[in-house]
Amino acid sequence: MNTSWKLNFIGSLTGLVLLASFPVIAFAEKLNSDEVKQLVSGNTLVFDVMAHEEGGRSKTRYYAPNGTFRQLNKKGNKTQKGKWHVNDKSELCTSRKKSGTCHIIIKRGKVWEAYVESPNPMNPDKLKHVIKEVLKGNPNGL
Repeated sequence: MNTSWKLNFIGSLTGLVLLASFPVIAFAEKLNSDEVKQLVSGNTLVFDVMAHEEGGRSKTRYYAPNGTFRQLNKKGNKTQKGKWHVNDKSELCTSRKKSGTCHIIIKRGKVWEAYVESPNPMNPDKLKHVIKEVLKGNPNGL
């Protein structure tokens, strides 16, 4: 007797049960341009850097409404400046000096995550930052 349909059914059922058990994982949405602007413009974001070269450290960055940002350097003794904007793909783009990058912002429950989108659909997007806190205005005087 062929039992492959039973295995497929059980596998599908198991997947549905797991999906229902983890609603925070299942519920993730990409922010649109207006939502990204509302999140950052005029606010200070505190985030954990997940990138391999800087992993394990936190950054605090103030995004001014005029398209500039300010943050402290790694040592915390100097202010660094840069520019930000939201592109036509709803990505938050930042640049300093001669380099820059763009991130898609995903809201997963009460947490925001910033990813660099992979150009290859077979490779996953890379998590770069987890936004821990959004502070109104510039409370740190950056």
